[in-house]
Amino acid sequence: MPTRDPGLQQERTALAWRRTGLALVIGALTIGRLTMDTLGTSVLVPAAAAAVLAAWVVSVTLRGRRYALAHPDEPHFDRILRDGRVPAVVALVTVALAVGELTAALVQLLTLR
Repeated sequence: MPTRDPGLQQERTALAWRRTGLALVIGALTIGRLTMDTLGTSVLVPAAAAAVLAAWVVSVTLRGRRYALAHPDEPHFDRILRDGRVPAVVALVTVALAVGELTAALVQLLTLR
């Protein structure tokens, strides 16, 4: 029976957060582009802010990976998630994107009348 590598679970968790951050970057840029027709250039600042925050999520997980390579015996990803900043930023970006889309839909609905 093969021995279990304790670092693999943290590696999968870090990769999952990295994919989440990349998906949020793409989502922020896509939603910004799609809502620009409805809301105009006022959507550029919130979309850029959401993309920067999502990119921050990716960078945090990359920094955690570099730390893990330098200190292989020490659990690293627990430290990143312990203070709750990464999940809070992901939730903030997700809510901001949803509010942006709802605003664009509402504006579009009101202009059709």
